Amino acid sequence: MIITTLFQAFMLLSIGATHSFHRHCIASQGTSYPKNLQIVMIDDVMVYYYNSSAERDAVMPEWMNHREGIEFWREMHQNLKYNRFVMDTAVRSTSERFNHSHDHIYQAHGRCGRRSDGSVDAAMSHAYDGKDFVSFDVQTRTWTAAVPHAAFYKRKRESDLEDIVRLVIHYESGCVRWLENLLQFSVKVREPKVPKVIVFERLTPESSEVEVTCHVTGFYPRGVQVEWLGSEGLPLVNGVISGEVLPNGDGSYQQRKILTVTQEVRYNQSYSCLVQHSSLTGNITVTWVSKQSLSSTVIANGGKQRHKKEEDQR
Repeated sequence: MIITTLFQAFMLLSIGATHSFHRHCIASQGTSYPKNLQIVMIDDVMVYYYNSSAERDAVMPEWMNHREGIEFWREMHQNLKYNRFVMDTAVRSTSERFNHSHDHIYQAHGRCGRRSDGSVDAAMSHAYDGKDFVSFDVQTRTWTAAVPHAAFYKRKRESDLEDIVRLVIHYESGCVRWLENLLQFSVKVREPKVPKVIVFERLTPESSEVEVTCHVTGFYPRGVQVEWLGSEGLPLVNGVISGEVLPNGDGSYQQRKILTVTQEVRYNQSYSCLVQHSSLTGNITVTWVSKQSLSSTVIANGGKQRHKKEEDQR
């Protein structure tokens, strides 16, 4: 649960930002989790994934399979391989310090990007067993203990001057260079994808209500606005359930918004699903009008709609 929650938060950090580079590392001791996990992302595109439980090492993305990409992959792989050692040492030394004999997880999150004025924005923070532990300030070159019992680790890292220089060089220049390289290599991967919108209805068992689902899928980037509108064209709040934006596994995303109405209302009211996305010049609006004898599924992609009608099985 800790890994899932932090990974979701990690994904959300890049939403709304211009461009950002993230590395997230997890080391565990005596747990059912893998001993070491490493994830590298450019914006919301996964670049590097390492799982110590897997039988093979991290696999290079196909879009990096060229001379410059392969060379860069080797550099990044060596850096992250060393980082596994750092993480393994961190979880071991911390648990030994507190004489902990049970399951423990140590996490590190580093990020970098450029501000609008061209300056570098970078930061790194660590957590122990899901709680803030220490952080590193790139500008002041200092470690800060988030809790009193983390002071020993702060002193340990600050006593290694070579390690501090390594971190500063990486976050002030190396990390941004990685970001710029990956932005160049992943252009085609990050091309906008137009959403496909499907609207369908379902009778709620043992009630007089109908669930109308607006399913939006296949879009990229991740940010999307999906709303149910009433007959007067105003957004509906009551009776609307919003699902999370989820990955499809092919680099695109999906989201569902479910509107619940009574069967009495369904025959004399119309509702529309409005979808706004950066890949569209305008928006996609799909209107749902229920028929007593027909169940209507409306499919739209880039503004084009078609209706599929089926016999009502009621």
